[in-house]
Amino acid sequence: MNLHGKSIALTLVGTISICVMACSPPAHSGERQFHSAVEYNDFILEQQNSIIRRMLLLNELYDTGTDSEIRLAFDSLVIQCDESLLCIKKLSAFEEDSVLKVDAERLFSFYDRIFHKEYKRMLDIFLKGELASEAEVNELNQIVVQVGEQEAKLNDALSSSQEKFSKQHGFEFATSAAAN
Repeated sequence: MNLHGKSIALTLVGTISICVMACSPPAHSGERQFHSAVEYNDFILEQQNSIIRRMLLLNELYDTGTDSEIRLAFDSLVIQCDESLLCIKKLSAFEEDSVLKVDAERLFSFYDRIFHKEYKRMLDIFLKGELASEAEVNELNQIVVQVGEQEAKLNDALSSSQEKFSKQHGFEFATSAAAN
C-alpha cells in the first residue's frame, strides 16, 4: 500500500472510530441522553446527512474516480450506513414520542438493505463499463428507478415526521443541505 492508500485507510478508520464514539451511550445511563427535542432531531438529521454526503461523493466519483476510489467510497458509505442505523436503533423515543425514531429507522434500514444488495449490484455493473451487457444495463436502470421510488416515500415520511416533531416540541424545523 502506498502512502496515499495508507492515508485514506487511516482516515477511514478515524471516521469509523468517531462515529462509534458519537453513537456510544454515556457510561452511566445505558443510552444516549438528549437535553432537548432540537438536539434529538439534529442527531437524527446528522446521521442522515452523514449517509447522504457519502452517497453524493460516490455519485461524483462515478464520473471522476478510479475503480479503487469508487470501491473505497462505496465501502465508506456502507460502513457509515451500518453505524448510523445502529445509532438510530439505540435511540429511545423522545418523551415517549417514537414516530421520528421509527421513520428514521425505516429509512436507514432501507439504505442498509439497498447498499448491501442493490447498490452493490449497481456498482458491479457500472465497473464493468463497456463490458456490461445490454441486459445488465437495463437491470441497472431498473434498479435506479425502483430504489428512487422507494427512497422518496421513506424520505418523505421522515421529513413529515420531523416537521410534526418540531411542531409538537415547539421548534422550527428547517431542512438541512446534506453536503454541509
